[in-house]
Amino acid sequence: MNLKLSNDIFDFRLGVIDVFCFVTTNATYASDYVQYQLDKLGEDTLLLVDEAHNFGAPNLSRTLNPKFAYRLALSATLERHGDNLGTQVLCNYFGEKCIEYGLGRAIRENKLTPYYYYPKAVYLTDSELQTYREISKRIAKQCRKQGNGAFEVTELGKKLLIERARIVAGASGKIELLRDLIEPYKNDAHILVYCGIARNGDFSSDKSESDEAGERQIVSVSKMLGIELGMKVTHFTSLESAAEREQIKRQFAETNPYQAIVAIKCLDEGVNIPSIKTAFILASSTNPKEYIQRRGRVLRKALGKSFATIYDFITLPTPLCEVDAGSDTAKLDLSLVRKEIIRMKEFGELSKNPSEADKLIKELSDVYGLETIRGEDYFDE
Repeated sequence: MNLKLSNDIFDFRLGVIDVFCFVTTNATYASDYVQYQLDKLGEDTLLLVDEAHNFGAPNLSRTLNPKFAYRLALSATLERHGDNLGTQVLCNYFGEKCIEYGLGRAIRENKLTPYYYYPKAVYLTDSELQTYREISKRIAKQCRKQGNGAFEVTELGKKLLIERARIVAGASGKIELLRDLIEPYKNDAHILVYCGIARNGDFSSDKSESDEAGERQIVSVSKMLGIELGMKVTHFTSLESAAEREQIKRQFAETNPYQAIVAIKCLDEGVNIPSIKTAFILASSTNPKEYIQRRGRVLRKALGKSFATIYDFITLPTPLCEVDAGSDTAKLDLSLVRKEIIRMKEFGELSKNPSEADKLIKELSDVYGLETIRGEDYFDE
């Protein structure tokens, strides 16, 4: 590849060929050799980047060549969650949004499948909640308000945010809720169960750092589906090779033998499995990029698929009947509650049954007094 790239650029610069096109992965594009060769091109060059939000990261943002006059970024959302600097780098380089094709329009124009959306509340256990609130208090001490009103989080604070997010992602109540929700579907097919990378278990503060916090969520889910419900399931993770993934997709589409795929983060970008009809999303991401992509995986068109169904696991600190609005503990929980509401609004408003999301959003707003409470939110994920 190296010699061909060098020769093609040389021929293009001499005018031997009129058009030069180079398609590559992010890793290859960012290599020193490729950057050296592409730097030989003049300003009359188009840089087209798919999943462009990734180029806000320091290792890729350095490859955004300022001499290229034509630049086009493609992304579900160019904004980088929790990374204002990276987002600004992208906006400065690619400029203002020029074309937007929204999900609602795609559904109306029959490019994507209509869907039903069912948000299902799951609550942290007493030990999970205790640890969550203890970490929230520590996070608050690692946040400093800047002159422009934005918050800056220390490196320790960022680590604590990850630790707290794992509690939410691995809430042990999700497995029991999934068992109840998926029971009516145990003889169906084309089911996706989307797990987080967390482990299930007891997050009580008396655990030593060397203790494993339970088995991985994807393992717990697979055992429950395969052993307890007798379903034919398979994993779809980064551990499977490209050839294995293609075989899984084919066997899943034909229901031979798989009824359900249990997946983690590798389905976020670049994977197309249009036969997915019913999705159970345990991952409960508050990152817009991730949940937009996860929804998009489910809404792809497929033969015989007139609609899709999404069950979204809404992780809440405590049952609503136990919430003391305005208390210090309720204020600690507000960040998580508000982030879950944002996702429910995004998913619910375009669904065929928006009242399902509206009902839970109203209950949360009423119980937490979100129209009257004006305290500062603590950072999440």
